[in-house]
Amino acid sequence: MLGRLVAKVLIPLVVTLFFAGARASEAANLNNEHDSFAGNLQDTSFSLIQLPENPRQYSLAISDTDERGISGSFSVDQLQILRAIMVEADKFAVTGEAVGTKEPITTRFMDKQEPAFIVDVQKVGNESLLFLTLKTAIGRLTMEAGRVMRNTRREEGFFFNLLSKLESVLPKLPTQKGK
Repeated sequence: MLGRLVAKVLIPLVVTLFFAGARASEAANLNNEHDSFAGNLQDTSFSLIQLPENPRQYSLAISDTDERGISGSFSVDQLQILRAIMVEADKFAVTGEAVGTKEPITTRFMDKQEPAFIVDVQKVGNESLLFLTLKTAIGRLTMEAGRVMRNTRREEGFFFNLLSKLESVLPKLPTQKGK
């Protein structure tokens, strides 16, 4: 069943590569918004809470110490898509594929059917940075979510805690018959 779910979620998964110059304005904005590959990650926290009035809905809130934050309600199906995107981005972040030597190369993970979630992975040298963009009814926010040192496989950031939480919560949910 999990294999079918992953196949169902990943079939529409769109992975768009953009290199320095190929989509320069978007890459420049991402680089300017964040201190890429320098310093510590911003302290960011999240909460993922099942809504009591509807057990198939969750509230996801993300905020940092600069008082930037976003929240929204998402269905179990949407969160399964988020989990699939995050799993693929995590797998990619630890590989040596598409690594910039002087300038970061950014790879975007998203689902064309679900515009609420985007994960960008920037790679240069031995480091991968992960950025999570969340779109909700109240707006859109991109946050530096994690860092991977590929040579040591050291991971840090809320990205990995959120992924772990999604993996622990979603399999326990009741499944609908006929799927």
